[in-house]
Amino acid sequence: MVRHTVKKRIMKNLLLIVLMCCCNYLSAQNLAPIAIEGKEMDAYLTGRKPATLTIQIKDLPDSVKKVNVKYTLVQLGGAWQATKYTETDATGSCKIILDGNLPYQQVWLDVSDYLFAGIYVNTGLAVTIDAHKVPKDGVNSIGEGITYTGYDGELNTVMNKNVLFKRKEREGLFNDLRTLCNSREKYAVDAFTFKTDSILKLLKNMDNEFIAGFPDYGWAIRNETLSDFFVNIFEACSNGAMPDHVFNELNAHQPLFTSNDGFMYYNALYSYIVSKKRFKKEDALGGAMKLFDSLYTQQRSDLLKLFLLESEKDSYARSYPLIINSIKTNWCKKIATNELIKAKANQKRIDSLFALSKKIERADIGTPLMRLPFDASLYQLDTVANIDDFILNLKSKFPNKALIIDFWATWCGPCLADFPYSKSLHEKNKDLPVEYIYLCTTSGSSIALWKNRIGDMQIPGTHIYVNDKIIAGLKTAFNSEGGFPTYVVIDINGKVNQKTITRMSALNRDSLKKTVGL
Repeated sequence: MVRHTVKKRIMKNLLLIVLMCCCNYLSAQNLAPIAIEGKEMDAYLTGRKPATLTIQIKDLPDSVKKVNVKYTLVQLGGAWQATKYTETDATGSCKIILDGNLPYQQVWLDVSDYLFAGIYVNTGLAVTIDAHKVPKDGVNSIGEGITYTGYDGELNTVMNKNVLFKRKEREGLFNDLRTLCNSREKYAVDAFTFKTDSILKLLKNMDNEFIAGFPDYGWAIRNETLSDFFVNIFEACSNGAMPDHVFNELNAHQPLFTSNDGFMYYNALYSYIVSKKRFKKEDALGGAMKLFDSLYTQQRSDLLKLFLLESEKDSYARSYPLIINSIKTNWCKKIATNELIKAKANQKRIDSLFALSKKIERADIGTPLMRLPFDASLYQLDTVANIDDFILNLKSKFPNKALIIDFWATWCGPCLADFPYSKSLHEKNKDLPVEYIYLCTTSGSSIALWKNRIGDMQIPGTHIYVNDKIIAGLKTAFNSEGGFPTYVVIDINGKVNQKTITRMSALNRDSLKKTVGL
């Protein structure tokens, strides 16, 4: 009898433990997580392992031995996106361990012709693709043949359904918002605020309609919508007055995701705050850090200091130690320290490459395609033995010249808008030892479209149509990960500068000479 009673108690306790584990699991999924800038984040990240993303493609045709996987990580510190590549094994699966351990990191996943989606990886996510069920043109976000499972599965199922919910209406509202923000100066402050509030109300109504079917994830949907909305308001008011009550509302927001929207919110806040102060050039870095410390909690101040890493990239040897020493939040300090280590390693590697450039006899930068009448040479680069060889060949191809390298895409509006300025700069300064090199990604384009873009705009210089995987490798090698356009300068002395040029439209002859070390 006693033994039976003890056994019942043991079973009861085990059952309670199982129930508690289930409750903790559900709570972790359904309750709002710690804000990125939350005081608890340091303790939370201590010992936390990086999240895992698993991809499984079922029922692949026998002729397909592997599938290429492209994934772009949203990150804090330095460049805000880093693109990487992997491939599935013979069973159609691959496992990706994220680089960092920040929670709810957004990853833009591109699995060949099967799936493109923005996913959030917190602890563990499994993406299963049924190759037989996926439509011929693939799936965007979620659809037939796509399932999200694992610890983060339900969150991703809901968030990707939300992407498709009244998509055209939502895009229309944000287009209206951007149009309104771009013409901010036409409206009085009260009128502008009324119009933007009206759009926000419609967005909230749309969110609430969707959340009614998924109430456990209202926190996630609302937070991402506000991050996206507030970015537009910050940018619209960057050169004008923002009412105190509006700023207070925007300023109180705290992103929950390491996502595009979360990153852009902090970047917009950073830019807005700094733009309101006119620091002397020699004290811009110190002034910005003191400003953040005076306005915000230590956690938010340190997070904003991470955005200084990108603007100070060209002077990292001097600036990064100052930034690191001013940061008290451990996880922020770790990111900044890693960026300094990476910058030193990249510079050392580049310096070593250029020291060997005189030994190169043949500078192969791709397959020559044609030379056009307006002094444009076209090449195609599909494969390289390694990225360093290409960089070395590029430098050797144009000895005694500075190089301005323009990473661009045929679908990138800002890239195309900057081309006339680049063309003008080139034509007006032909006497200077500068080579303009345009590296166009194959992603989302075709060689015919690339040629048409060059022909239509008649851009002189060296044009190379580069496999997107090589583009990603080059950006990493130059410590210039991010979107398009991205500019890298190798000056006349062989020094690599990643932040000297933000837009070609900002350069004239004097600033060009300074930029390339003449």
